[in-house]
Order: sequence, then C-alpha cells, then structure tokens
Amino acid sequence: MKIFIAEAEQKLLRPLYENYYGTQETPELLSSSHWKLYHQSAKVEFIDGKIAKLTGLGFGDLQIKSFSYRILSWLTTLSYMAQLSNKDELIELIGVSHRVLKRMGLYFTYDCFRQLCAWHLISQKLKNKRNLKIINIGDGYGFLSAFIKEMMPDAKICLVDLGKTLLFQAHYCFSAHSNYSHALVSDLSQPDIQNITADFIYCPAELLLNLENFSFDVAINISSMQEMTPEVIGGYFDFLRQHLSKDNLFYCCNREEKRLPAGEITRFLLYPWHKNDVHLVDEDCPWYRYFFSWRKAANGPRLWNIRIPLVNFFDGLIRHRLTILSTLDLAPNKTPESIKNV
Repeated sequence: MKIFIAEAEQKLLRPLYENYYGTQETPELLSSSHWKLYHQSAKVEFIDGKIAKLTGLGFGDLQIKSFSYRILSWLTTLSYMAQLSNKDELIELIGVSHRVLKRMGLYFTYDCFRQLCAWHLISQKLKNKRNLKIINIGDGYGFLSAFIKEMMPDAKICLVDLGKTLLFQAHYCFSAHSNYSHALVSDLSQPDIQNITADFIYCPAELLLNLENFSFDVAINISSMQEMTPEVIGGYFDFLRQHLSKDNLFYCCNREEKRLPAGEITRFLLYPWHKNDVHLVDEDCPWYRYFFSWRKAANGPRLWNIRIPLVNFFDGLIRHRLTILSTLDLAPNKTPESIKNV
C-alpha cells in the first residue's frame, strides 16, 4: 500500500517539478512582478523520486517553525476570536484543522484562521448542499482545499495556480488526503474532465482552458487576485461567469488597492464585477485587519504618537465579497479574449 501511495505521489508531483523548476518558467503574461520576485525564493529538491526540500515565500506562513512566531500568531487568532460572535463554531473548525495540518506536516497559524473564517461564512450559505464542485484559485499551501475535503468528503476540488506554487498545493493536499484520487488536469481524458472523477484536480494557470467542460458550484479566491495583473483578473472573472452554475457562490477576499513591485496597481472595486451580481456580503473583512509580530511594520497603531509594539496593520484595507456571480449566456465554444490571455 505504501509503495502504491508513493508511486501515485511521484506521478502527480514530478511533472510539476520538471515543468516549472526544471525545463520551463511560468508564462510571462501570467507572472506579475510580485511572483517574479517571490518565486525566486521557492526551493524544491527531488531525491530518489521524493521531495527532499520544499520551501516557499510570498504565499503564506504555514511552514514557519519559529515558536515565538507561532505564539504571536495564536495571540492574533485569539484576539479576533474575542471579537467574533461565532466562537463555538470556529473552535470546532480549529479542532478539525489540527487533524488536517498534522497530516500535512504544517502549523496552525493566523493564515489558517482567516481561511477557516472564510469557509465558515461560505458554508452558512450552502444550505447543506452535497457533492459540490469547487474551484479554488490561488490556495497557497493548499490548506483550505484540504480542510474543505475534510469537512465535505463528497466535494470535488479543483486548484488553479501558477505552476511553481501549484506544486506545493499538490504535495500538501496529497499528504493530507492520500486516500483520495489526485490528478493533473493535463492527465485527464475528456470523459474524466466532463464528469470530474478525481477528488483533487490541479490545473496550472496557463491550462485553464482545459477546464472548459467543467461546471462549478463554488469559487474561492483569497489574497491572490491582488497579486495578479488586471488583465489576468479579468480572464478569471470571464472564466467563472462561463463555468459557474447559476446558483453559485463566489468568495473573493483581497486588498482594496495594491501596488505590485513593478508598479502595477490592482483595485478590488475595479475588478470586473457586473450590475447583476448579487453581493450577499460586501464589507471590510472583519478578521483581516491587523496582526501581531515582533517586527515593527511602518503601518501600525499609535498612542500619543508613540508606535504601539507588536501590533501591525496590513498595507491596506482588505475587502471581501460573497457573491452570486451573474453567469454569461455565451455561445457554445465561444471564449472571451481575456480567458485566452490567461
């Protein structure tokens, strides 16, 4: 059994490693200056068919081992818990997350807590739906997808990301759920794609059109569209409008405005929302306002013009929307130009 699992993992991970850390780079159009910078720090090593080293930067803090960092992360979480009304439900979700993270070999952090809060909000609107098909765009280390599968074993989850980051998601989701089926979208036959037979499907961003026969019930994007160029954001919105069911949910949580290293600017309210979109929740995100850290960020609270230690604000306000996204009645096989650009 262990040999079979090892072979399945290698079949899943090696193509991602060879494609994105070996012979090719992320397509230029998809790689914003943010990812051109942070992907330089991603380190992956394969030895004897197994991952021996896997470290990343710029898409989460779940790998950080520092005890002091984790203490402050927990204090951040507890401070938000004191303010939120759904404490009992969140405590239960945190308990489930620890089981998942243990299998992943990662640590519970404030990043995890934010994602649990997001899933709790989404799940309240699902009305006990079963057999959901979920697309998660930009899931960092894959924690949220692995957690959703723990909560909803009958869900099918498709993860879309730049290839270098997608390798992390494939590795950690497989570690959490090796008993489920995992597949690269490029390995699926057309019948498989239409029926979504795999529990986890991993799709590099440039292969998004391989999902053209998919239909999804829920779409999620947390803190990753803010790191894309406006053109790529537009492509994803067009894709979702074509491939979400009419009774869909789209959760989007991103910086209201962010300037990327090369000067590109993304603005949440200028994403290609439509007048027919129905926003069930539309507000500054209540669990994404500040964090505790030993470092003193420039942006933080002051008392009598003295910087308060440990407490830091993010570089800008974070907004979230839970939306029933209006779907477009496009002619069969008609692909918007913005999707072709993705």
